[in-house]
Amino acid sequence: MRALEHRNLLLGVCGGIAAYKAAWLARALVRAGAHVTPCLTGAATRFVTPLTFEALCGRPCLTDDDFFARGEAIAHVEAARACDGIVIAPATANTIARIACGLADNLLCSIVLASRAPVLLVPSMHTAMWENPITRSNVARLPSDRFRVLPPETGDLASGDKGAGRFPDIEAILDEAAHLLSPHDLDGRRVVVTGGPTREHLDPVRVLTNPSSGRMGIALARAAAIRGASACLILGPTEVRPPSGPAGRPVEVVRVETTAEMADAVRSRLSGADALLMAAAPADEAPSRPRLTKVRKEDLPRTLDLRPTPDILASLPRPRGLVTLGFAAETGDPAGAGRKKRRAKRLDLLFANPVGAGSGFGTPDNEGVLLGPDGEEEVPRMAKEDLADLLLDRVSRLLARRPPRTGRPAPG
Repeated sequence: MRALEHRNLLLGVCGGIAAYKAAWLARALVRAGAHVTPCLTGAATRFVTPLTFEALCGRPCLTDDDFFARGEAIAHVEAARACDGIVIAPATANTIARIACGLADNLLCSIVLASRAPVLLVPSMHTAMWENPITRSNVARLPSDRFRVLPPETGDLASGDKGAGRFPDIEAILDEAAHLLSPHDLDGRRVVVTGGPTREHLDPVRVLTNPSSGRMGIALARAAAIRGASACLILGPTEVRPPSGPAGRPVEVVRVETTAEMADAVRSRLSGADALLMAAAPADEAPSRPRLTKVRKEDLPRTLDLRPTPDILASLPRPRGLVTLGFAAETGDPAGAGRKKRRAKRLDLLFANPVGAGSGFGTPDNEGVLLGPDGEEEVPRMAKEDLADLLLDRVSRLLARRPPRTGRPAPG
């Protein structure tokens, strides 16, 4: 996650049963490239130990012992100056109330008060406490230009009850933290993304398809939402979980199976879009006469009569100002094939990548050549999540050169 890479984050941990899950969050933030300084409240140290977080983050863990320690450095001021963002997870009702009232009677709250960095609060508590009007009032009092609140999930609670109050999924917190620190260069933009394969049925149990996992399209939709876009992901059959997106900016996920269904879905959602990112690998051919019942093995044809599926890009209207990105998965000379495809499909950008040898279809990494109006750019092998951000950098650059769509205000 490039939004978190090399950023200094303060991870505040409060005293609740979900404090042990904050250790998983600390590891995930570090893996995402952030420099994480943990800060435990006095109550949190009764659930988890500072040593756990020091081992996971590779940095000293701040506690109230540092708050009252003597020395030249003033702990809460130094920590406040050093952080680019603050994540408090779990955030208890007690800490939310203290922050809302501007109290500074422990180290964590003092850091929040002394810092100008954006703050993400991840509440976790019993349903009755979360739904109490006092807690909701305290949340509402937090200035929205600095504080973001990721609502808790609903499910089984430590008390044995069920309801809202569970610590959210780690990936959801990562998305929120990345959104907190992202450039937001796609605020106000609508982005349509396609991803995954399509399937064309020979009969109810046999299909023509390809090995696409959908990871590239999923990464693009997730990164676009994190950067502020309203993202729609049109996704073919895949077992990879689609992204949810930040709270308040969820990714719209449309599931399709055939190439025709994907073409219809794109066409119906293209109105008002600023960018179309075609990362899907739709099947090019379909059986001419698909059967409605299973064909017995001994009756399978030795040759298969095929018909072309719809050419999605060729059949789409191209609204003025729409930025288009396509992909070309090739063997041999990806760049040469990509140049031809970019011209034929009238694309602004095209990413041509080799398939096989550990990259491309079904792998977490990719590499290739990005072709665009500014020339050709060699892209070394990298995680598809990082590639998604690189591609969106180029899309954002092209959007900035074009006037806003008719009848819509300019972003920002």
